[in-house]
Amino acid sequence: MRNLKTIVLLSFGMTLVSLTCNAQTDYTVKGKISGWPTETVYLVRQGDYEGVDSVKTSDGSFEFKGKIEGPTKAYLITKKRGGVAKFLYVEPGTITINGNFSSFKEVDVQGSPSYTDFLKLQAGHEDIAFKTAQLSQQAEESMDSEEIDAINNSIDSLNRANIQYSQQFIKDHPNSVVSLEEIKSLSTILDKGILMDLYNGLSEKVKQTPTGVMIGDALQNVNNNVAIEESSNTVGK
Repeated sequence: MRNLKTIVLLSFGMTLVSLTCNAQTDYTVKGKISGWPTETVYLVRQGDYEGVDSVKTSDGSFEFKGKIEGPTKAYLITKKRGGVAKFLYVEPGTITINGNFSSFKEVDVQGSPSYTDFLKLQAGHEDIAFKTAQLSQQAEESMDSEEIDAINNSIDSLNRANIQYSQQFIKDHPNSVVSLEEIKSLSTILDKGILMDLYNGLSEKVKQTPTGVMIGDALQNVNNNVAIEESSNTVGK
């Protein structure tokens, strides 16, 4: 009788684990883009978990369902070849995308922690880029060599601030796959030792993603200031 109880308990436990795992890998991407210009909406996944899906639409509404092991870069596009694309992340959970095609790049994306991290990172870089562009314009318009030198020094400071912002973002977001992308972007700028420290500060879950493993292996084998790259399909292929 004891053995039978043990078997039943083990079976029940394995069922719970199975259900939990399935729940973690299910994803839904749904929403409505008013003014959608084509009869089909494509969802093209890239990065760690590639794939292409499509649905027919008459009013810009769409819904994609599937299973995925973790976050991956993706695009919502109008045509499989040469379409207009909106960048996002597909990851476990329900992601909603709503807005108007006239402002497709700025449509509202909810339910994707990775995309939220991406927006935060992008906003910081764009702020620094805007300030740099303003200073560059001032330098072009100036006829004073001392003023130009001072402006160039300020631009150099902003460039350093941009790198520091990236490093701080990675440290503040150890559980985000967006940090992996930022490490790749720094691979031609920072020394290998600094990159290794940033990488080692990430969570094990992030480091064990396909991109995380690739970056870890690359950092072990590359020299300083060598770009870390990964093969990837091109949107609209």
